[in-house]
Amino acid sequence: MLFNRSLPAPARLSNITTLDGSDLEYVDNYKYLGVWLDCKLSFQTHIKHFQSKVKSRIGFLFRNKACFTHAAKHTLVKLTILPILDFGDVIYKIASNTLLNKLDAVYHSAIRFVTKAPYTTHHYDLYALVGWPSLHTRRQTHWLHVIYKNLLGKVPPYLSSLVTIASPTCSTRSSRYISLVTPKTNSFFGRLSF
Repeated sequence: MLFNRSLPAPARLSNITTLDGSDLEYVDNYKYLGVWLDCKLSFQTHIKHFQSKVKSRIGFLFRNKACFTHAAKHTLVKLTILPILDFGDVIYKIASNTLLNKLDAVYHSAIRFVTKAPYTTHHYDLYALVGWPSLHTRRQTHWLHVIYKNLLGKVPPYLSSLVTIASPTCSTRSSRYISLVTPKTNSFFGRLSF
């Protein structure tokens, strides 16, 4: 797969041959370690699969809602829905807001299942009722955990090489804080990633 964020589809290059003489197949979508990658890195396929998976589980829960107590509903959503939404969120957090809003919609449905709130309830009220943060806040928190683990040296070298601490140029009050260097990138998409 060739990654290209430009609008037209990337031109197919000549076939790439492996060492054993077979040709590699060009694909537009590829699932790697549970994350769907597309050639434009828009994560549209990934979010569509997640949305479908979560909707089917929420549908099952709504059909059987009479069988569960409030505490059981809370636990079921926490154990079956939230891990799906959290998986790989530090990777797909750069997706467009339009795509991320689709995940917000299924998250709100899950909260409505727990709280029995009507569809017209504002999402801030839903978060307050259940005591959970928004998905955006959850993604940011997970991203900060990755940076924190990086600073502690608890990540593989290929990740730790991406985050470096900036040395202060002069002594000021803010020089007491840790500043990170943003890696140099050649594209707007690369700058979005950090």
